Amino acid sequence: MATINQKVDHLNKLTMIAMTSEDAYMHTANKEVSEFINSLKSEGYNVCEGDELDQYTDYEMRVIDRLTALISQSISADEVIRYGMADDGEELELDQFYSYMSNSEIGLMECRVNYPEGVRFFYLDGDDIILKTAPYFLFQDCIMYKVGLYVSESVLKTKEYLEVTDNAVWAKNPLDD
Repeated sequence: MATINQKVDHLNKLTMIAMTSEDAYMHTANKEVSEFINSLKSEGYNVCEGDELDQYTDYEMRVIDRLTALISQSISADEVIRYGMADDGEELELDQFYSYMSNSEIGLMECRVNYPEGVRFFYLDGDDIILKTAPYFLFQDCIMYKVGLYVSESVLKTKEYLEVTDNAVWAKNPLDD
């Protein structure tokens, strides 16, 4: 049976794999990470986002800088491909943007190989497993979706989610009085 420290190490490894996958830029949860976090929660651990006092090491920041650049490239290229945006109104050469997507996917996979220690995204603090806050909003946003701490739009539309929220007891807003 694995210790909680080993489980947090495994969570960090799963998160690194998710953040270097070709869909790292998408606002969807990674199934393996989400299931693992749910199993930790069922064991009584609280998994949550930390505050700005959490700090990454210089090594980890180099990895996060690289991941942020590649994820940004994927987001930008994907938006151009999906929405056909052109700054000057001219015909788009989509092959170039597909190439940007391919290059960023290759770069993400190279990060996994070039940084085998990965990043210590999570750490243990008593019964809390804390996700460190990244210094870049874009990266923090992506990782929060990947680990399932933000609910993706596709989940918000599921029948199960809608049933849960319909049956939820909401506190009355004091400003409504």
